Amino acid sequence: MQLIFDMRRIPIAYRLGTLSIIKEMIRNGSEDYYDRLFNKDKRKMKPFSYSAFISNLAVEDGMICGTELHLNISSPHYEFIMFLVNGAQKGRTYFIKEAELTLKKKRLLPETRISKTNVIFKTLSPILIETKHGKPVLATDDGFKKEFQYVANLIIAEVFGREPKQPIEVVQTMMTKQIMKENLHQKQNSALYLTANKGLLQLQGNPEDLQCLYDAGVSMRRSLGLGLLDVVEEVR
Repeated sequence: MQLIFDMRRIPIAYRLGTLSIIKEMIRNGSEDYYDRLFNKDKRKMKPFSYSAFISNLAVEDGMICGTELHLNISSPHYEFIMFLVNGAQKGRTYFIKEAELTLKKKRLLPETRISKTNVIFKTLSPILIETKHGKPVLATDDGFKKEFQYVANLIIAEVFGREPKQPIEVVQTMMTKQIMKENLHQKQNSALYLTANKGLLQLQGNPEDLQCLYDAGVSMRRSLGLGLLDVVEEVR
């Protein structure tokens, strides 16, 4: 689903705010589903990821300025999209801290079905991979393929309730580092910097497993707008 908002300025650390907008829409769509997803199952991986794009982006006085905020949201769970669509009908004005946004357009995006075992993806939002000690792993690091596979397997297990049908392998990458400044708690004063990867990556695996990563995203902290992929080419 794509949501387009009119905007003027939002904080540089905006990801917790965009997550709050999505949560508000889900809550408006179904209080019961919201409670299950974000309260009862709050420690479980969430069944969605998304990307943010800002038209005419500029940074002024520590704020991001622009004319429109585009959120592209993906989920393999029909009920998530259904409640998001329904909840988006019930409000037009949203806030990221004091910054006001007005929802002016919403639409369902066409679905891509993966049929090949070797696919080139591009990141619509950065991929965050960290070790168990919290150290960021870049695509150029020796341990990237192993850590990426661990995250991919975990997403398939927790979101889809099964094991991968075959190992998911990183064939090659053409990615650069992206550092993001975030406040991950509403009352947090000090900023947290996340080091992620953006660009192209080629994955090999069972088409159904690759479809899972396309639908749900592949990254740590996906609910903060990380790990959304787009298909560039199915190789074979």
